[in-house]
Amino acid sequence: MANIHIVLKEKSKIVLFHFLYSLHQHLGWPRSNSKKPEEITIFTTDDLIVENKIILNSIKKIVLFDFLEKN
Repeated sequence: MANIHIVLKEKSKIVLFHFLYSLHQHLGWPRSNSKKPEEITIFTTDDLIVENKIILNSIKKIVLFDFLEKN
C-alpha cells in the first residue's frame, strides 16, 4: 500500500480538504494525524498514485499544503 503525506498550511482548512478529497473517495483514504491534525496521510494503492497527485494538485489551488517526503 502506498502513502502520500501532506501538511496543510492552515489548520482551519482540515474539514474543507477532507470534503474536497471525498469527492474522489475511490482514490484513497485520508487520515489526519491525531497529534498534528494538519498532517494528513492518504492511504492508496501503487497504481493510483499518479491520479492522486493530479487530484491533490487541483485541491491545492483551494487549500494550500505541502507534500512531505516520507514513503
